[in-house]
Parts: sequence; structure tokens; C-alpha cells
Amino acid sequence: MIFVGCDRNDSSFNENLKSAELKMVPITGKIQSHVTETVNGIPVFGTLSGNLSHLGKLITDKSKWYNISVELDEQTFTILWKMFGSVCAANDDFLNYTLTGSFSIPDNKISGQVYFDGGTGRFCQAQGSLEFTGYADDPMNITTMYMNIEGMITNVGLYHDDENSIIIEQNESIANLFIEAWDSHDSELLTSLFANEFIYTTVTTNNFYTDKDALVQYFNNTLEGIPDSRFDIVSILANEQFAAVEWIWKGTNTVGWPALGIPATDIYFELPGISVMEIDNGKINWNNEYWDWNTFMQLIGVNP
Repeated sequence: MIFVGCDRNDSSFNENLKSAELKMVPITGKIQSHVTETVNGIPVFGTLSGNLSHLGKLITDKSKWYNISVELDEQTFTILWKMFGSVCAANDDFLNYTLTGSFSIPDNKISGQVYFDGGTGRFCQAQGSLEFTGYADDPMNITTMYMNIEGMITNVGLYHDDENSIIIEQNESIANLFIEAWDSHDSELLTSLFANEFIYTTVTTNNFYTDKDALVQYFNNTLEGIPDSRFDIVSILANEQFAAVEWIWKGTNTVGWPALGIPATDIYFELPGISVMEIDNGKINWNNEYWDWNTFMQLIGVNP
């Protein structure tokens, strides 16, 4: 572990860092990716476990990934996906990453690349990349993926803040305001967070909203069915480009959506969900909203 136990507030320590030669450090190890949540059969959220050299044992409940996009090549039955997240090891420091990969269903083979770009603590200036290969426990119903990794990382141990840290904090704030808008029933706040050209996708229902009037209509229609709707934040993760927020929608089905065949049941519910968004220049370009329809119908007493 690099610089573990050092006091970053010690001036002599900081001076030594400034004059130190930055070296590439190899990272190797075995990790497991655990699927926590799926929507319509698509893995959208999960955790990581395992051990990595120079990072140590991953803290599973703090090492997370969020799905950005998934595509299926129907000719080869190969899944192409992109995700982002962070890994957490000793000292509770987070290392941010973006991942691109592919999974051959017939061959049960996984491969791809991971790119590191900053984080917290000793990883705030970290840069690097790695490659991985592996397999899934069940190609037709993945719950765990097993991967061998190998790569390089540099700048571990540099603690000074930079522009990237400011952008990450800004993106975390935008994700927080996104849920605040839903929680306070404030459509003006919600639309102010989006760029002039954007796409808002409710993945569960496969609906798309590309202008702010349509987004406000969706927003109002949703809240009219559950007038006492509240939204609590479970966690927020962000890097320089993406943010993900886990939330819980709480309310009582006193109105419902009769026109859609969803009657009022007067039943209180708490529905977990996830919103993943891309942010550029302080505005949301796209947002993917994930929650499970069958779970919702059961929670509000419409389905057994």
C-alpha cells in the first residue's frame, strides 16, 4: 500500500511528494462483480469484491458499479456494455473508474478495459488503466462475474486538489438537486438541471422525454398519482462525466392512475430506484431512470 499511514497535512510530507518521481505501479488481482439490481433483465447496479495489489481487499458495500449502456449483438450474441463506479479499499479512499467490456454468451467469456481517473484521499490524482478477462456464473442469468485483472496506475499518494475534484463535487451536487426536485415536487428545479438538448429515459417503461414541457408533464403525472410522494437519497457516486444516485420513493397510493388501470389502494410503499446521468458543463445531457415495475405493483397492492 502506497503512503498508507502518512499524514498528508505534514508539510515535510507534502514537499517530498512534490519532488518525488512519479512511477507507474502494476495492479493485478482477482475480483468478483455481483449483480445487485436488474431491470427488464438488464444488470443496472452491483458491487465488487476481491483483492488488488497496491489497493488491498475491496470493501464490498462501498465498491460499486452503475450501468451506463448495454447493447446486444444479435448475430454473435455478444453483450457490449459501459459502466462507471468506484472501488474502496483500506483507509476508505475511493478510486473512480469507467469500464467498457464485452460478454460472449455462447462462449461465456468476459473481456474489457478499465480506466482510472482520480478519487478521494490518496487516489485523488490517480490515473491508469487495466484489462480484464473472465466468465459468469450463469451466462443466461448473471449474478456474479469472475475476473482476472492486470494494469498500471500512477500518481497514487498525491493529495492536492485540482479542477477534477471541483467538477466531481459539482456533479454530486447536481445529482443531489435532482432528487431534491422530486422530493419537493419542484418541476422548475428539475428542468433547470438539464441542458437545452437532453434525453430522459424511464428504462422500466421504455419512455423517452426530450423537451422540458414533456418532462414536466411526466413529472406532474407521476406525482399526481402519489400526492404525498417523498424521495430519500441512499447514496451518490460521481466522477468528472457521470453521476449515479440510489433513491427510495416513499408514498401512499391514494389516487393511483385509473386511466392506466392502476387504481388507488391507500397502501404505503417504499420503492428503491437508481438514476444514472451524464453531466457536461454543469447540465444533465441524459438521465436513465431504473426501477422495477413488478415490485412497484406489488408494493402498492395492485398485484399479489
